[in-house]
Amino acid sequence: MTGLVFRPYIPDYKDSCINIFVSNTPNYFGVHELDDFRKFLDTLPCPYYVVTRNDEVLACGGYGVDQQKNTVVLAWGMARADLHKQGLGTFLLAERLKQIYQDFGETVVEIDTSQHSKGFFERFGFEVGIITENYYAPGLHRVDMQLVLNKKQYGTLINHSTE
Repeated sequence: MTGLVFRPYIPDYKDSCINIFVSNTPNYFGVHELDDFRKFLDTLPCPYYVVTRNDEVLACGGYGVDQQKNTVVLAWGMARADLHKQGLGTFLLAERLKQIYQDFGETVVEIDTSQHSKGFFERFGFEVGIITENYYAPGLHRVDMQLVLNKKQYGTLINHSTE
């Protein structure tokens, strides 16, 4: 996809981000998680971004720091469901990881996702840790994954976000 812009979230994007969440429910998110996502957008406890094209919000996601584990955690990343498999998720992930590398240098990045997104993250080098069945909803399992973000991967990310 051409013409994509990675920009910081502002409250004007809230409805678009909620619509993206809803488009991914119940396949990628449990219905009950919508309230948590709304609260997240209202309080923004960490950096959060959107991907736009022609000022239309197509994807969103952020990251925060887990001080106890000294890791960076990806937060609420998603692309509009009707636009899956068109490069938005790749662009969003690459841009977030580039920002994380610029902010923290070499670090460990974690995510908890579902079994439906596991393969996507594995393509970028994330490794599976714990799998908790039926965590998010019946049939929607939690997959904890981790990536050691280093200079070599950072160089690869530059290529992914410009494809």
